[in-house]
Amino acid sequence: MSDLTRTDGQPHDRLTRLCAAMSEALDNHPEHREGDRAIIFLDDGKRGGIQTHGYPNTADAIADLLVHLKALFEANGTTLSIIPIDTIGQG
Repeated sequence: MSDLTRTDGQPHDRLTRLCAAMSEALDNHPEHREGDRAIIFLDDGKRGGIQTHGYPNTADAIADLLVHLKALFEANGTTLSIIPIDTIGQG
C-alpha cells in the first residue's frame, strides 16, 4: 500500500491532520452524541485528504458516502447510477 493510501489510523500529511482536527472538534462539541459518524474530505486543488470517523468499518463508510453522493446528484437534477461489475473469473 502506498504512503498516500494508508489506513493505519494516523494522519500522514497536512490535509489528513486537518481532518483529524475536525474529528476531534466533533467529539468535543457539546451536541456530539455517541454514534455520530463523519466522513471528512478536504481538497487543496492539488490532492485530497479523507478521514472516516466513528465508523466500525470502511465498508459502512463507503455505503453511506454513496447514498449521500446519490442525494447530491439528485439535488442538482441529475442521477447517479451505481452499477456493480463483477469481474471475478472473467479472463
